[in-house]
Amino acid sequence: MAPSVLVIGASGTVGRPLMQEFLAQKNDFNRVAVLADPAKTARFAEIQAQGIEVVVGSFLESSSYKGFDTVIALAGDSALKLQPGMIDASIAGGVRHFYPSELTTDLSRGDIGKKRYYRDKIATREHLRQRAREVPGFKYTILTTGGFTEYVTIPFNNIDVEKHTASPYGYPDALASLTAMPDIMRYLVKSILLPFDDPIQPLRILRVIGETLTFAQVLSTLESVQGVKYDIKYLDPKDAAENEEAARVAEDAEAEVYWSGKTLFATGVAYVPGPLDNARFDFVPETVRETMQRLFGFRKHNEG
Repeated sequence: MAPSVLVIGASGTVGRPLMQEFLAQKNDFNRVAVLADPAKTARFAEIQAQGIEVVVGSFLESSSYKGFDTVIALAGDSALKLQPGMIDASIAGGVRHFYPSELTTDLSRGDIGKKRYYRDKIATREHLRQRAREVPGFKYTILTTGGFTEYVTIPFNNIDVEKHTASPYGYPDALASLTAMPDIMRYLVKSILLPFDDPIQPLRILRVIGETLTFAQVLSTLESVQGVKYDIKYLDPKDAAENEEAARVAEDAEAEVYWSGKTLFATGVAYVPGPLDNARFDFVPETVRETMQRLFGFRKHNEG
């Protein structure tokens, strides 16, 4: 039978393109639905009119998951710590395939998983591992995609695409694996339809990326697409680490996560080593240049 999928957190930046991808592939699924708070159902009116169901309820109530076999969690930073509760409720509701809110780098590599930014994701993995031991037939998928290409150039990463300046925390030769958001959504939706290679193993890790470049190559590509030279200065990641530690001591969790996130792109954290699973999918993802042309090419044409 075709999968029945419930998406949690579909109203955010990632949720909108995911639902567009589900609409493009909806004939491959029995049901596709979003879980919505009663006060927020109106924001889903457009996709509901196109065939996406809206389930009204709480992600901590098992009744919200009745009739679904697969759940995709798109929890934001502040809600990541709530995922164990989502997992327990979904299992009680009959779900047997869970996608935690990851769509990120390889957290098993080196000390990356110890970064404060990923602490709640690691805790979620541990909970999934425990529940898979307890519940026969329960499976979960980790989709490893590297960084979102679209997020490299945001102000948070100290890159200003208007003033053409870049001061990332990191190093020019650090490797970064980047994948465009529409491609990540396509990989995510299509992966649901892929059978597990090992029917006994509850964990499946899929590694899919758009392209791996050094961060110097990332910035060079941005310069080429925009047709300008950037004023580039690399900042010492140790300074960000000191700010992160100061926030921890001050018990300022928000600042701690903020500074932990400052070093994700230009220090090698976003690098996803092989082997990759791109060949298991029937499309070719955008390169970094193609994504940047989509984002900035029209602007360059208008300014030229």
